[in-house]
Amino acid sequence: MKYFLRHPFKALKAYLPKSLFGRSLLILLAPLFLVETISAYVFFDNHWDNVTKTLANTIAGDVATIVALYNTLPEEESFYKFLAGTHLKLRTDFIPEETIPTSLPENSRDSFLDIALKKQVLTPYTFEITPKEIIIKAAVDGGILEFTTPRKRLYSKSFSLFIMWVAGTSAFFLLVASLFMHNQVKPLRRLAIAADRFGKGRSFPDFKPEGATEIRKVTKAFLGMRDRLHRQLTQRMDMLAGVSHDLRTPLTRMRLQLAMMPPSIEAEGLQKDVEEMSNMLEGYLMFARGEGLEESRDTDMSELLIDAIESRAQPEKTVHYTQLSLPVFCVKPQALKRCLMNLINNAARYGNEVWINTFTDNDFFTISVEDDGPGIPEEKTEEVFKPFFRLDPSRNMATGGVGLGLTIARDIAQSHGGEIKLAPSKEHGGLRASLVLPY
Repeated sequence: MKYFLRHPFKALKAYLPKSLFGRSLLILLAPLFLVETISAYVFFDNHWDNVTKTLANTIAGDVATIVALYNTLPEEESFYKFLAGTHLKLRTDFIPEETIPTSLPENSRDSFLDIALKKQVLTPYTFEITPKEIIIKAAVDGGILEFTTPRKRLYSKSFSLFIMWVAGTSAFFLLVASLFMHNQVKPLRRLAIAADRFGKGRSFPDFKPEGATEIRKVTKAFLGMRDRLHRQLTQRMDMLAGVSHDLRTPLTRMRLQLAMMPPSIEAEGLQKDVEEMSNMLEGYLMFARGEGLEESRDTDMSELLIDAIESRAQPEKTVHYTQLSLPVFCVKPQALKRCLMNLINNAARYGNEVWINTFTDNDFFTISVEDDGPGIPEEKTEEVFKPFFRLDPSRNMATGGVGLGLTIARDIAQSHGGEIKLAPSKEHGGLRASLVLPY
């Protein structure tokens, strides 16, 4: 309550709709409700009072007429009863030797009917308003006259009819507006789904611009961006194919020439340099090429994970994994297999044993790869994802590769809308690398 009093707008914001459709309906409904409420109040604050006054004066005038006639000609009682019941809708009864109370009940004082009776009925009176009838008693010679009339004579039906009419038409127009608004919001929802699928590397072949002009422009801009990215990937693949051909050819000639040379220390050093250049070239091309043009398809994650474990670079290292029934994901299988192999190979390179576990919750699917190696310092957990970054300062490729394994793994994970998270392994003392994928 204190927070609401201090920050009313922030507190109210928590109860407002979050979707564009809900907020659009609120924008339509709020002014409509305010206009109708103000109109009803302003109109009926004056009109309702005037109508009630007029009806009260009519009833009071009818009662005063019958009372005056009775006091003048009491012997014509039957005529007055007939006149009141037929033309004035007043059922009249004479109660002899009864008196009127000296005061009215509190809830009847200063009402419109009380004011009208006070002006027109010159004898003591009292009245009672029941749910169906109005009972008025007026003093006459020898007793009192009791008048009974329907309550609806005092209250107009126009207010309830007006409210029903306004509420009905408002509900109808709000329904029509909601249908139109739903059709306007639908293209935005489809655009959001397409953007989400594009971010996860999935295709959306049936998506096309529709809806309002602004939404069509946004959709066309999004599709144009997708096409430009595909063209860039294609151009990069073509360029890398040419670079690969141009660089591998001289490296092959160098290998042949070294093979024909007589054995020597210099030849062995050059041979190692050529092999290192070849491995570096393959690593660079693997990083730059990625798997951007591979099509996504439904893949059994259990089979994919088993395939990645069996394809690891160091089969002599022990990998602990209990095969489970895992969900089916729409992914790029070759790219995701490379991501898992990089994580497994990285763990096997620095540790003696590897442990693989899977976790599933409502929103994410996680594959964790743990080892018993030296781990990664906390301040380096983000730097290891940089291209060509290596923790081994010797730059020895036999111990650290070219520094692209985690970079490629994160790039593939992010292309699927996921992430690679690094943390110390509490159970085994090494590194825990987790591949997190959204459902």
